Amino acid sequence: MFAQSFSPIGFSVLIISALAILRPLSAAPPVLPAPQIQADPTAPAGAFRSAPTAAQEGRPATPPDRPAGSDAPIPTLIAGEGDYILSSGDTLNLMVYKEPDLNMQSKIARDGRVQLPLLGEVKVAGMSVREAQEHIRKLLNADYVVDPQVYLNIVSYTQRKFTIIGQVTRPGSYELQGTESLGILEAVGMAGGFSRIADTKNITVKRSVEGKTQTIKVNTKKLEDPQGGSFDVLPGDIITVGESWY
Repeated sequence: MFAQSFSPIGFSVLIISALAILRPLSAAPPVLPAPQIQADPTAPAGAFRSAPTAAQEGRPATPPDRPAGSDAPIPTLIAGEGDYILSSGDTLNLMVYKEPDLNMQSKIARDGRVQLPLLGEVKVAGMSVREAQEHIRKLLNADYVVDPQVYLNIVSYTQRKFTIIGQVTRPGSYELQGTESLGILEAVGMAGGFSRIADTKNITVKRSVEGKTQTIKVNTKKLEDPQGGSFDVLPGDIITVGESWY
């Protein structure tokens, strides 16, 4: 009797209604779009994200480290170093403000010349450090760099010795320390002082100047007077203290 109460058309309507009810229950949930993360333009590819950058926080960015020798301030000469007389064997350090390609170290050759960028060989032996610094500055300013700021200092000194022989207590070779000047009376003191028969008015100093030997007579008796002036010993000097015959 139940089967007879449904016509074919009614049965079809019942099937369609059931499918309409079940379709929302079987449909897959909608897929939400993934959140968009803005890449940090300052971070290198493949880098991990870290704390917010200065630009993201509104802070001024910290400037990158400047390369050495570009904008680094030029130091000043050490007290006493500017008056040191350069000689063969000294090793120099040259710095030029904002010109790092010109910074270098070079050793003074036997002919008194040093090899410098742009300038080639420049003779500096016999000049004080201050004089050589100004000389190099003028050469650069003439053809290469506008108003250059130049700093020249000594990295290492040549063997700075003098020899004293004759009528002193301890004749021999002695080393000059650092950049300090040494008077001839101080040199005699390093050798233990004059002997009992020394002639303090008859002292000979042999000195090499530009490859030539000069002989200088020194009367240390006059130098003992405060108004008697001074005589400085240079590296390579050979000092001979004569003997008194009376």
